[in-house]
Amino acid sequence: MNKAYINNIKYFLPPTKELNSKILSDANYVGDKINRMINKIGIKSRRIVAENIFSNDLAVNSAKKILKNYSSKNIDFLIFCTNTPEYSLPTNACILQDKLGLKKNIGALDIILACSGYIYSLSVAKSLILSEQAKNILLITSDTYSKFIKKENTKTRILFGDGSSSTLISSKKEKKDSLEIKNFSYGTDGAGYKNAVIYNFGSRYWKNNKENGDQLDLNGPGIYEFALKVVPPAINDFLKKSSLNLKKIDYFVFHQANKFIIQSLKKKIGIPEEKLLMNMSRIGNTSSSSIPIVLSKYLGNFPKNKKILLIGFGGGLSWGISLINS
Repeated sequence: MNKAYINNIKYFLPPTKELNSKILSDANYVGDKINRMINKIGIKSRRIVAENIFSNDLAVNSAKKILKNYSSKNIDFLIFCTNTPEYSLPTNACILQDKLGLKKNIGALDIILACSGYIYSLSVAKSLILSEQAKNILLITSDTYSKFIKKENTKTRILFGDGSSSTLISSKKEKKDSLEIKNFSYGTDGAGYKNAVIYNFGSRYWKNNKENGDQLDLNGPGIYEFALKVVPPAINDFLKKSSLNLKKIDYFVFHQANKFIIQSLKKKIGIPEEKLLMNMSRIGNTSSSSIPIVLSKYLGNFPKNKKILLIGFGGGLSWGISLINS
């Protein structure tokens, strides 16, 4: 039976750093309140792109880290997941194929999803491999949310960082520390789409110039309520269908929305602190890149035969869960 493996993960962050303490201080917050807010969200700083840098630029940089030690000739499919695409037309994956010097007889597509995007993209990659349409897939995630958040929107600004990840997914296990991609579950509630929306990005409003429509309209409390309502039962259902229980999962990697949400989910689900993997304090919420950035930190250090649960949730409203094994 065919299998699919994560053989490598790399990520790229832009060089410019924004300190949340300065952002809050400039917004007239004072000492103790600044510390309380930063401790609550668990994000001290984030990386921000320059004005002339876009999601495709970050994507190229993270992908080149993979291709530095891997022949581009072996890639036979490119998946690009973003919620802040550089172009609506053409497909950004096509542009990336050319910029990365990949061969022309490959498939390339964009997936427009936010914080659950990595899970969905992994499932597409695994499906392509199991159906023998591809053997080596380059999955890239990249977002530049900073371009869509007003400087005066402090509460949203301190959450999001720009960044990109690239994952090499193959039909063969190329390293001892490769991760096998197992099963998935998904969820969608489009009735909540207004909890995270950029109106002028689509054709409905782009000629009408909806006021403030080029900025991220984020309902933070709405996302928090959604996560606590939907994620715990989704995990329980996934484990039940997989004939597993919570104790059988060795590590949990949630989308890195912020520390407050993740700690609330941990408490509600009953996850031991030592099983929770995080990496956001100097990165922030990087949308679809957040889960692979965490994985890249621990890749190569997972003990053998461990079960790792990936949980993405956010804009859409959308959520997805995947099990991977070390």
